[in-house]
Formats: sequence, C-alpha cells, structure tokens
Amino acid sequence: MRHAVSLCRSSFAILLFACIVLLSMSGCTMLATGLWIVNPNDRAALYDGLEKRRVAVICRPHTALALQHYGADRELAAAVSDNLREKVKEIECIDPDEILDWSDAHQLDSLEEFGKAMDADLVIAIDLSDFKLYQGKSMFQGTASAEVRVFDVAEDRTVYKAEPLEVVYPPENGVPFDLANQKNAERRFRRSFVRVLADQVSRNFYAYDSRDAVKIDRFYSE
Repeated sequence: MRHAVSLCRSSFAILLFACIVLLSMSGCTMLATGLWIVNPNDRAALYDGLEKRRVAVICRPHTALALQHYGADRELAAAVSDNLREKVKEIECIDPDEILDWSDAHQLDSLEEFGKAMDADLVIAIDLSDFKLYQGKSMFQGTASAEVRVFDVAEDRTVYKAEPLEVVYPPENGVPFDLANQKNAERRFRRSFVRVLADQVSRNFYAYDSRDAVKIDRFYSE
C-alpha cells in the first residue's frame, strides 16, 4: 500500500515538473491556451446591462420587407430572445406571443409606450432595413442590414447603440437549390439565415468564443 502511494506521488511530481518545463519553454502561448481552457469566451459583451432585467425584444422591418418576407421580423425577435435566455444570467425575456398580441392591436409609435405596455425595464429594438434570401434566381445567399439599440424605459432614452450590422450568409458563395422543391428549400434556408442573423444581434449582449463565431458564420448547414 505504501509502495502504491509513493508511486502515485512520484508520478504526480513528474507530471507537475513536466508542466512547469512546458510553461517555461512555450511562455505566453501556453499561458494563453491555459486561459482559454478556463474561459473560452474571449470576446466580451459590448453591453452587459441585461442581467436581472425584464427585456422586450422587438424587430421593426422596413415596410416593403414586412410584406415581402412576412413574419421574418417576429422570427428574428423570437430567436434573439431565445439566445438571451440561454446566455444572459437571470434575464427575463418577455414572451414573443405577448409582444405579438400587443403589436396586432396597437401601432408602435414609441419605444417608451411599448416598453411601459410590456412592463419592461429595457427594450431591444432591431430596425431591419434589408433582408434578402436569393443570389440571382437559382442560389440562396442571405443578406441583411440592421441597426440595434437598447432603450431604457424608465429613463426614456437609448442607453446602447450597436454598430450597424451587415450580414451575408454564407459569406463566400451562394447555395444552389432544386427548383422543383423551391418553397421547402426557401423555408429551410430562411430559418437558418434568421438564426445566423439572431446570433449576430445577440452577441452584443454576452461574451462568446470567437472561434465558434467563425464556425457559425462560415459554414452553411440546414
């Protein structure tokens, strides 16, 4: 028994010595790798004021977009809410159905009015000025332009405004589709593109791993 304990201690000492040697040899690179293992989210939130707040997410599309891509604004707002619930501690995101019920019965004249109606602390407003799904007639490639801001209801002012978003997905090439199955293919692609766009919007509000971001942005997957 004593021999086994002694052997374990010797093995641990050797392992510890090897780690020290590796650290001394590789310096900052090894240290950076160690820090990434402990906390891989190397990109900090640009606005971190959503924790413990009641938040309403609403997307306001350009009039032509609302008609051409009906429901895309609501899908985007719901996807952003889902991301925030998953990533932001103790946030309370107002149910998209509750927002939909209010929007169907009221004109959105001001964020303050809307926020008070929702009993929200903050409103995340996504102004969607461009949303397209096609590159030519036979390829899918999503493009979108949006502005995102956070409105404080009690203070009646914008407390954060993100850099304008310009999203292209996939960024390198379009995705061909079967003309005979165009409607179903478009529905699937739109769902994927909305998820990517929602991810781009949501990243303003929580820390994330830049390597995962590259993977999400670059590779098309239904």
